[in-house]
Amino acid sequence: MKKYWSFKKTKNYNLLIVALLISFMLNSNTINAQDNEGSKVKWISLTEAMEKVKKEPRPIILDFYTDWCGWCKQMMKTTYADDNIANYINTYFYAAKFNAETKDTIEYLGKKYKSTSDQPKAAHELAVKFLGEKLMYPTTLFLNGFDKEKNAFAINLLAAGYLDAIKIQPILVYTLENVFRNATVDDFTTEFTKAFTDTSINRKVEEFKWQKPVVAFADSTKKKNKSLVFINTNWCNSCKVMKRASFTDSLNSNYLTKTFNCIDFDAEIMDTINFKGKYFINPHTVQQNLHQLCFELVKNNFAIPSVVILDEQMNYIDAIPGYQSPKLLNEISHFYGDDIYKTKPWQEFYKEAEETFNKLKIKN
Repeated sequence: MKKYWSFKKTKNYNLLIVALLISFMLNSNTINAQDNEGSKVKWISLTEAMEKVKKEPRPIILDFYTDWCGWCKQMMKTTYADDNIANYINTYFYAAKFNAETKDTIEYLGKKYKSTSDQPKAAHELAVKFLGEKLMYPTTLFLNGFDKEKNAFAINLLAAGYLDAIKIQPILVYTLENVFRNATVDDFTTEFTKAFTDTSINRKVEEFKWQKPVVAFADSTKKKNKSLVFINTNWCNSCKVMKRASFTDSLNSNYLTKTFNCIDFDAEIMDTINFKGKYFINPHTVQQNLHQLCFELVKNNFAIPSVVILDEQMNYIDAIPGYQSPKLLNEISHFYGDDIYKTKPWQEFYKEAEETFNKLKIKN
């Protein structure tokens, strides 16, 4: 299981630390040294990045630049010169630079692209493909979820303009931790910023009534409420955003703690847990360093983070993988907490909830 980055707790919650400081000696012979302008990111060509992603899948961060672009150089001197940002990208991404005015013919996903003209500053067809007619430099493309059969990426996210270290943080997490499956980048950035910069949340986090797994699972007899198990880890940043922003949101905090036994399950804990008469441990081996009960609870459909819903007898109802925004967590909790799941499928409930939300939004 990969470890991602974490955030050092400071007054502003916005300084990055890296879980693993691993440097990859990437072959970047096709990238000119003068293009890097102080960057500590180990840049390679797009062709090399595509070759690597087919052998060992990782997200790709693709920097579109030109030789004359001052802000492109500035981003190299600042954002990509930041030790934490650079180490994180070097560890978990393939970082590629692409001169948007190159005269080279480039093959991408089986199709060849060339310059649009022989003129010195003519745009390359590949830049036009991604950036459209309104070319802006720098522009950063974030790619993830490469599907060999479809020969395509699940996410193609463009971020136009200069990105400082603060702006790029949530986008990197959004791309790497597959947050794009359940949220827009703008919505996640809002919650990410709230989670790590709004110190007023600290009190709400401390007041939220979480139960520890070893205690909560010890008694599997009939309970007053259903249980909501939040499976997370300390190295998962989308988990931290959920815990600090989604669970403590005014939409959710009171309802969740009144309706559910909320169980904070760190997947790396070493406790031996008795669940329904069976004991589960964390083997803590190189091959498996996560708690066995996590896999049992999600029926082996494992993802970090995950929300698991159990009935009053601790029987499985459902497991919802991935990051959940405050609004989506609210809909999920009411769907199960109010027993709507017994009479109505999720798709129908979700559609109705969205229609109601949009009407209220228009009205206000």
